[in-house]
Amino acid sequence: IPVGIATGIAISIQDVPEGLAVALPASATGGARKATVIAVLSGLSETLMAVLGAVLFTTFSILLPIGMGFAGGAMLYVTIKELVPEIYREEHSDLKVTAGFITGFLLMLFLDSAF
Repeated sequence: IPVGIATGIAISIQDVPEGLAVALPASATGGARKATVIAVLSGLSETLMAVLGAVLFTTFSILLPIGMGFAGGAMLYVTIKELVPEIYREEHSDLKVTAGFITGFLLMLFLDSAF
């Protein structure tokens, strides 16, 4: 399977739980129609921006490294600013959380160098 197709499939699979996470709070308040609209708009915005990014970075390939830097920076910001403090607040064992981060990081390094 070419890398682009595999990436597209992976993103599509990831969108299902993301859509549920967006729609479930709205449907819990009794608005099933509103939840559906919110989930669809959330998915369409991601698709629209993906197509726009693909066209932009294919047309102007000099911008690709800059775009990748922004994407990586955004993911890093969300992880450090939002997820890490929340995990440490909810988990009672700081050792488990730290060990999980280190294990995940080492696994990422291994998979990156192995493939």
